[in-house]
Amino acid sequence: MQTPQIIAFVNQKGGVGKSTGAVHAADRFARKGKSVILVDADAQQSSSQWIAELKETSPNLKLSSLAIINPEDLFDKLHRLTQECDLVVVDGPAKSNEITKAILARCHLALIPCRESIVELRSSGDILRLIRQVRELRGDLPKAAIYMTQVKSNTVLLKEAQEALKDEPDIPLMKTIIYDRQVFKDAPGQANTVFGMTGKPAKDAAKLYESLFTEALKIFNGK
Repeated sequence: MQTPQIIAFVNQKGGVGKSTGAVHAADRFARKGKSVILVDADAQQSSSQWIAELKETSPNLKLSSLAIINPEDLFDKLHRLTQECDLVVVDGPAKSNEITKAILARCHLALIPCRESIVELRSSGDILRLIRQVRELRGDLPKAAIYMTQVKSNTVLLKEAQEALKDEPDIPLMKTIIYDRQVFKDAPGQANTVFGMTGKPAKDAAKLYESLFTEALKIFNGK
């Protein structure tokens, strides 16, 4: 199955799990033997700091990070980085159309984390519009999909969110749901991800992200 050269986690709303998704993607693919660079395009630079600390606990991983928050620099450097590693993972910012457009102009797969509140659902419309605008110039790229994250199990809000998002034929809602788990909150403080943590809660949480990335690759490959 073909892996995209650049995977981006994007949403105009903050606090929806972009950094958590991006770091877990970078770590997961690095543990699969790929050389990975995480590009932190968020001014807070939390994901690049997380990667730096993760590298200290897992020095054998071919994993590095780079902070780039200038849209012109992003557009220029993202393509060049694909010549230096197997995979580039981008952690997108909130509230910055110019930076997000630069990311979408270069990435091959855009994953859109979304929480189940009405505010989150409304904000997701902004990123969907940007993706469609970029596709007018790039054809069918980037491939894109929405996934629910930080979700409580079997809530009415979850069912309402799934219903509201299901009618996006060109940007589908993924079947995998990243449920709210304490281990996701604990991971940064342990300079780790659930892929490297021990215990059943971590292993169960790792299965969620493993399922998400497997499904994402199938979407990218048109399956």
